[in-house]
Amino acid sequence: MDMFLVGAAAVAFGLLAACGCVALATGWLVPWLRRHVVRPDLWGYGAVSQATGLAVGMSFTVAGHSMIVLNTLFVVTIALAVLGGLLQKRSLRRLVAG
Repeated sequence: MDMFLVGAAAVAFGLLAACGCVALATGWLVPWLRRHVVRPDLWGYGAVSQATGLAVGMSFTVAGHSMIVLNTLFVVTIALAVLGGLLQKRSLRRLVAG
C-alpha cells in the first residue's frame, strides 16, 4: 500500500514540475491560475523548485542512508519547498483592501 502512495505522490510532483516547465517555456498557465498569476515565469520557477524539493524529500525516505546525509537532505528539501512556495506567492496579483 505504501508504494501506491509513493507512486501517486510521484505523479503529482511530476505534474507540478511539468506545469512549471510549461510556464517557464511558453508562459502558459492552467485556466484556474490565469486570473491570479501576474508573472508566469516566476510561478514556473517556484513550481519546479517546490516539486523538486518534495520529490527529493520523498525519495530519501525510501532509500537507506546515514544520518548526516539524511539531515542534509532534509534541510535541502525544506529549503526548496519553502523557496518554491515563496516564489509562487510573489508571482500572484496583490489584493487591494477597501
